[in-house]
Amino acid sequence: MDTDQDQASRFRRMWLLSIKESKMGQKDAYSIRKVNTYQLLYCRAGIGFHLQIQPNGTVRGVHEPAEHSWLKVFAVKPGIVGIYGVKSRLYLCMNKDGTAQGMTKFSPGCLFKEHLEENHYTTYSSAAHPGLYLALSHRGHLRRGDLVGPHHASSHFLPRKVPVS
Repeated sequence: MDTDQDQASRFRRMWLLSIKESKMGQKDAYSIRKVNTYQLLYCRAGIGFHLQIQPNGTVRGVHEPAEHSWLKVFAVKPGIVGIYGVKSRLYLCMNKDGTAQGMTKFSPGCLFKEHLEENHYTTYSSAAHPGLYLALSHRGHLRRGDLVGPHHASSHFLPRKVPVS
């Protein structure tokens, strides 16, 4: 049986390989325009919030997207993604209690199942801890993942691409 360290190492290798493959396929577009594309994850809870990962590891929502809202959502394998805060340099992870936070090291807790719902919004559930969903409250605070499900508006996100030069 794999230890946690072996499993984390395998996930890091898979992540690096996925980044290498994506850069190979998009090399011409990046070199021509010199533009990186980041994503904003917009949650429709309340009057709408953009997910952000702050440098201290806090995860919350803000109305107006700021540089801590710039995220890289990368595929690890089909249907499984990781989320990286570009400015905070932290990975979005969820613990077994359903609390999301920014972490410096990529681990199995940083893997999310990405699912497109019938209403065309996307939900992110923990791959390591099934049944826990990423969600924001109507005030932009992080909700515990065990208190929400895929049918709650607070767990519905709309990925939006943002070109940054």
